[in-house]
Amino acid sequence: MLGALMTAGIRPRARRLMAAACGSLLMWESSGDMLAQQLPSADELRSMYCIEVLRAEIGLQRRMISASDLAAGGATTVAQRQEWIDTSAELLHGLQRLELLRYRLQSYMLPRIAALDSFSLADALRRGAADFQASSTVADLDCGMSCGGKASLDGVSGCDKPSWLPP
Repeated sequence: MLGALMTAGIRPRARRLMAAACGSLLMWESSGDMLAQQLPSADELRSMYCIEVLRAEIGLQRRMISASDLAAGGATTVAQRQEWIDTSAELLHGLQRLELLRYRLQSYMLPRIAALDSFSLADALRRGAADFQASSTVADLDCGMSCGGKASLDGVSGCDKPSWLPP
């Protein structure tokens, strides 16, 4: 059908140009698919994993800040109020640090992500979310290593200092 459309009422030179353009477009499309299939390096997978872990940590930090602010508003003494205000300030400082780390990781991945296998990257995100959830569960249970959460805790805690990133 494409051939019939190309030949219908088009001069021979224009037909050749159109065929060349379509061929180039098909080659560009197929080379784009090949580029997108490049497997990510260990550093790239670790970055995606940590982006998800930090996203979840940032959400948790924001909820803790809200709870601290609410507690400060309901404090019965000036000393309690000041304690909650100080806690909020510490949490805000931690939030800034987490957001900076996430920004560094995103900046590292942004120029690379289009050429990488999306299934591998999605798997790294899923593992980050699952490990963060598991580490939160371990923290909630307050049982630490005895609950078998050491592996997920190690992975999640490794995101605080991304030594693989360029300075």
